[in-house]
Amino acid sequence: MGDNVNSADECTIKVMCRVRPHNASEEKIGSKMIFKFPPKTEDTCTLAGRVYQFDKVLQPNITQEAVYNITAAAIVKDVLGGYNGTIFAYGQTSSGKTFTMEGADLEDSMKMGIIPRIVQDIFNHIYGMDENLEFHIKVSYFEIYMDKIRDLLDVTKTNLAVHEDKNRVSYVKVRNNRY
Repeated sequence: MGDNVNSADECTIKVMCRVRPHNASEEKIGSKMIFKFPPKTEDTCTLAGRVYQFDKVLQPNITQEAVYNITAAAIVKDVLGGYNGTIFAYGQTSSGKTFTMEGADLEDSMKMGIIPRIVQDIFNHIYGMDENLEFHIKVSYFEIYMDKIRDLLDVTKTNLAVHEDKNRVSYVKVRNNRY
């Protein structure tokens, strides 16, 4: 991948499957991994004999840093170049969304998730810029659960609505801001 943001590879939606490692309670009771990963493939997993194919499958033994580098680093680079970026984590309860996005420990770089790594990269980029520049950073972090949207940066904002502007761009209205 080069620096051309308009290349077909960089302007598409990518669907990645992250299979989280067992947590401590699952390990304690001896849970077994039910996903299988065919050898010599990086885009396929099987479950109960059914084959599922994605742009990339991230196996349980992958590091949080590698998850970030594979899934989010290029998006952050585009955002720093002036483009919008979105990372959408989807899965059932306990499937590993919070573990992947937030991590298990903000103070431990090995356990840090995607969001704190994004923040680090953005601020490292800003600190490396001309000190006379002013930056405007807007971040949104929402949970959609049982058809209700909740602002995870202000948990008092619940049951938010999705709107559409005159250009058919969807947004969530929070206070007087659009995200």
